[in-house]
Amino acid sequence: MTTDDVVVASHGIRVAVTRAGGAISSIRAHGVELLARTPWADEGLGGEGDAWRMPSSSAEWHRRYPGGWHLLTPAAGDPSPEAAVEQPFHGEAAWRSWHVRAEGDAAIVAEVLLRTAPLRVTRTVTVSEGRVTVDTVLRNESDGDQHVVWVEHPALAGALFDDAEVTLGADGGDGAERVAVRIVAAPGSRFDDLDAASGRVLIASASAGLDLTLTWDAALLPRLFVWQERHGSAGFPWWGAVDAVGLEPASDAYGTATLGSGSVTVAARGERRSRLAWEIRPRE
Repeated sequence: MTTDDVVVASHGIRVAVTRAGGAISSIRAHGVELLARTPWADEGLGGEGDAWRMPSSSAEWHRRYPGGWHLLTPAAGDPSPEAAVEQPFHGEAAWRSWHVRAEGDAAIVAEVLLRTAPLRVTRTVTVSEGRVTVDTVLRNESDGDQHVVWVEHPALAGALFDDAEVTLGADGGDGAERVAVRIVAAPGSRFDDLDAASGRVLIASASAGLDLTLTWDAALLPRLFVWQERHGSAGFPWWGAVDAVGLEPASDAYGTATLGSGSVTVAARGERRSRLAWEIRPRE
């Protein structure tokens, strides 16, 4: 937690959102922290008070990465030399300082106006009984259509996965195909780009005593990136010190799209909306 965090607590769930990158820095429920946090998290992103930066945005992102849950837009992944407007690694939104405010005891609103694309981004994080909901609006403030990449980047605490079963399409009743997601044991690392047409992933964590279900609009975000850094990388940037599992709904296959060529179209003077929700239940 930093002085930039805005915090609400309701229904036994505590959520914090930080101005740095507009990230959700903490979700705590039933005494369990759900989001990963790196040992250097208090440095944040953006370089405030730091006279030196690494020469590439990718290296600088990884040097400073705090964990938590970022929105990656209007691009994601490595910058493309073909892009009409230069992007930092994982897109401008995750690097900016957002305006963040609490609305009552159960909601936080974060907003930023991008400069590399004419988009105003508003995220509302709401706590209700057994649920954290994240509503996002991308508003196009120009007279031309904008084509962007959209990736949600929640990095979850690795300890949740020590004995967990992770399944795509698991709701117990809609007939959708259920696919087990391979989770590596620590120490280990892995990355997968999965078809996620169900828009639903379930984490059944015996050690945490929780069942966690993430749902989202799969028409907008049809992929799921599964990034695992479970004390598996001995060198820079993780030094064997990070245990995180990212379950990341995404608009485009990894590495194939950047600003101007993403599959999400925000029409001139229009907007696109999405809702992601975590359902959090104690295991019976």
